[in-house]
Amino acid sequence: MKTDSFFYRFFLKFPEAFFMLIGLDKQKAKGYQFTSVEVKDIDFRFDGIFLPEAKDEIIYCVEAQFQKKLDFYPRFFGKIFAYLQQYEPVNDWQAIVIYPNEAVDTGVHHHYREFFQSGRLKRVYLTSLPEASLERFPLNLLKIIVEPEEKALPTAEKIIRQLPEQVQDEGTQELIVELLINLLVSKLPQMSRKEIEKMFEPLLSDVKKSRFYQEVAEEVAQELTPKIAQEKAKEIAKTMLQKNFGIELISEITGLSQEEILAISQELRDGKN
Repeated sequence: MKTDSFFYRFFLKFPEAFFMLIGLDKQKAKGYQFTSVEVKDIDFRFDGIFLPEAKDEIIYCVEAQFQKKLDFYPRFFGKIFAYLQQYEPVNDWQAIVIYPNEAVDTGVHHHYREFFQSGRLKRVYLTSLPEASLERFPLNLLKIIVEPEEKALPTAEKIIRQLPEQVQDEGTQELIVELLINLLVSKLPQMSRKEIEKMFEPLLSDVKKSRFYQEVAEEVAQELTPKIAQEKAKEIAKTMLQKNFGIELISEITGLSQEEILAISQELRDGKN
């Protein structure tokens, strides 16, 4: 499955996930910029590089490799050496390869064995990570990659259901959903993107409603007087009616009686404000 673009977008949005993967404090991400660097003339581009702000921190050259290729290590180290020559960074460096499992790794390459032995190269196998680490956001997104096909959809469903509690920003939620759908399209070639999106429509609606409920409930609770709260509740009820929410749920959120909500609904139908 194609993962290059996924990991670039994943680390770009969640740089702390990279440091969690390599066993370091996720707070280190605050001192790094994640970028993609092109090595000129030989048309090499890294999946990504973590560039530190401090001169005593390490540069991390990152590749996600999900196919077994005998020339991977010569090409990877070729990129690194070309990058060091062209950009001449003052920081030390470490090479990080992310594999789905050990079977994809071609093993120690005799031309570069010193890097394997010294720790200059670190290999991360997703299937070997502690189960608990893949249950926490944002690493839980990586479970889609390593899960068997029959578990991919239930895993994605679980992640989406947990979104309102784990991520409050609406834009980030939408990005996560897009990343998950892209992974599923790659993981399940027998299903079209349209079919996958349709499967998750009701669930995504629940996520949006859950966030909406939290916001309006907090908004009502913050009102200073009963009169203001009553007027605000009516405004919220109008908005929810226009979005086709059920009367029972509107009553539960706003505190208005069902009779009051029916009256507001009638006003909307009559074209009144």
